[in-house]
Amino acid sequence: MTNTEGRIRLRTREDMTPDQQADYDEKPTSRTNLSRLFAVADTMYPHLRALNLAMATTITLPHAEREVVALATLFLERGEYEIAQHREVARMMGFSDEKVRAIEEQRYGDPMFDARERALLAFTRQVVKSVRVDEYVYAALAAFYDDRQIVETTYVIGNYMMLARISEVAELPIDGVVGASFWKSQAKVEA
Repeated sequence: MTNTEGRIRLRTREDMTPDQQADYDEKPTSRTNLSRLFAVADTMYPHLRALNLAMATTITLPHAEREVVALATLFLERGEYEIAQHREVARMMGFSDEKVRAIEEQRYGDPMFDARERALLAFTRQVVKSVRVDEYVYAALAAFYDDRQIVETTYVIGNYMMLARISEVAELPIDGVVGASFWKSQAKVEA
């Protein structure tokens, strides 16, 4: 798998560290353009993987609600590579196409969203667009989530903002949709 498009030369298996090569050989998700882009920053990559693993397995924010936050962040940031992945993740989690479209179109007040989701969506939009969150939006979120979950939600938002920026700066070509495979494999680890 080689990349002839995009701005940043992706790591090939031969360019990788021994640990990266082992992951590349074992895990299909490690062969994606996104993983090969992250591998360019080889001292940071293991820590980013650890963060994403924690988001998939150990945060207390319910998984479907985490996905609402991820989708909202990615649509607000226009991270095309990750949007392609998370459309599939959302489908795997049982989200309707209409729900994903409502998030994409920022129809956060749509009746299909419950009060928890509306609070998450408003919070996500303010974090992405303004950094600071007003008292009304914070209180709406705090009515449903404890301090840990609010911090975890902010981590999820920040992580997807970063992922969108890295892939967009690199003009990373979409090479396949394996996001659902990653989240399914992590759900098995969690069980």
